[in-house]
Amino acid sequence: MRRRTLRAALPLAAAALLTSACAGGGPAAKAAARSNFSTAQVSTAPAKGPLSSLSWYGDYRAPYSEDPLKTADYPEETILGNVCEPLLRTGADYSLNPGIARSWSQPDAEHLVLDLDPRATFSDGHPVTPADVVYSLQRNQDPAVASNYADSYNDVTSIRATGAEQVTVAFSRPDYLFVRNLGILAGAVVEKAFAVKAGQNFGSAGTGVVCSGPYTIASFDGTNTMVLTRDPGYWDHAHAAKAASLTFRFLSDPSAIANALGSGSLDGGFDLPPSTVAQLSKATDGRLYVGATGSTTQNIDLIVSRFTGALGDVRVRQALSMAIDRAGIAKTLFDGTADPLYAVAGPGFWQTSPAEPVYAAAYRKLVQPPQPAAAAKLVAQAGATGRRLTIGYAADSPDQAQLAEVLQQTGDSIGLKVAIVGLPDQQYGNLFIDPKARAAYDSFLTINYLEYPEAADMYTSYATKGGLQNFNGYTNPVVESELLKAQGAEDVRQRAQDVTAAQAVIARDLPWIPIVAPRALLFQNKAVTGAPLTFSYMDNAWAASVGAP
Repeated sequence: MRRRTLRAALPLAAAALLTSACAGGGPAAKAAARSNFSTAQVSTAPAKGPLSSLSWYGDYRAPYSEDPLKTADYPEETILGNVCEPLLRTGADYSLNPGIARSWSQPDAEHLVLDLDPRATFSDGHPVTPADVVYSLQRNQDPAVASNYADSYNDVTSIRATGAEQVTVAFSRPDYLFVRNLGILAGAVVEKAFAVKAGQNFGSAGTGVVCSGPYTIASFDGTNTMVLTRDPGYWDHAHAAKAASLTFRFLSDPSAIANALGSGSLDGGFDLPPSTVAQLSKATDGRLYVGATGSTTQNIDLIVSRFTGALGDVRVRQALSMAIDRAGIAKTLFDGTADPLYAVAGPGFWQTSPAEPVYAAAYRKLVQPPQPAAAAKLVAQAGATGRRLTIGYAADSPDQAQLAEVLQQTGDSIGLKVAIVGLPDQQYGNLFIDPKARAAYDSFLTINYLEYPEAADMYTSYATKGGLQNFNGYTNPVVESELLKAQGAEDVRQRAQDVTAAQAVIARDLPWIPIVAPRALLFQNKAVTGAPLTFSYMDNAWAASVGAP
């Protein structure tokens, strides 16, 4: 469960939203015309040939470390899965597939057995052993490593080798959700001997890493460029990389990103700023792909930071949520590349699940148009008319500022007095780690995501006592009970019933207020193909599939 700020400049003034967002046509209609694939497609056309080189947008900054566990953010998660592959492969459709672990099973709810592929080797030719796997997974539990995925291991009691090619994970309670973590960097495998010898230098630009992925890191200047090279001895020939070299460039300015992609100096990129859409949709040497509803597991939300002040009364939270014009925000601020979001775990978290009908039926009950008049009455009933409400946002992000302005207008229109406060990056970041920093504000904006589609894990992260993202102390016994049952439910339909029961309570209590869900944005030059059209590129060796058309 990771968070990141909104960062790219958006194309339209926020003030225009409330007056024009509901008009017909406009950006949303144009975005629909730009969408280059059906909802059934999860990838661009398969590559048919090799490439001598490939260049890609590496996101808004360079990775802080080459260690796959150190930082869970877009640059690291876009790149490092190509080098340090997880135990399991995640497909473009989010399915779990054999990787270093050729098979996995749960003989009971408290044990997960992983049988390793004896062919697996590291880039230095040494075999991947159970000892390497045990060490790699246990790093998540080592405070000295400070893994960004440590919370995923809260219920893990032991990780041990149980055979010459086998590892068993044991849990303190029934858990059928943990296995998803082995398809992201929380399950990345590193060579134990190299990591132990490197010590604190493991993952630094000067020392690097030794892993088993289809690429190795050839060079990294720490700021502008990282170059990967294909491992000629990669152990799984069926998944070997098609491009001999892969260069990532790190750009933060939306105009520079659009120009680099449009001119061909970059072959492709994910996670594109919405303000690049208009320019890239007209590119002649490549195609911009706009994903369908639910093509990512991202969510943009207003986090309630304290239950004192104006938002301490649930009726005020409900009123603000009722008044938000989610469709207008998606259409106008995001140029049609986002969808209204009525639950934090929206369609991207469950529409690929066999239990989709259960989730969809529950979600439909939450969908409603803006109701400002009813919201104003609710504010009055709560005795909150004229009360001050503060919203924090990242000052260096023009798009967050615009969204904050829209929420300010919304709150003011129903009788609240909303103050929006732009915060420098460090102060904004402190909101996520320091309760004293959060105490100064009633709420703050975020863009959040989970690397895989599991609604139970998303809700557990912020709506349970032990949730890593429970920033306001929210707790409800029904939510705790239902999500605990979901964790131990092997049957996905039963799990969906448990999750949606919790969701109904969370949607009433609103510890977070969902706003919109971004769609996947991908640009590919005509000379390349094979990239996924979903959020599955995060933490996986997606680049191995990209090659010549």
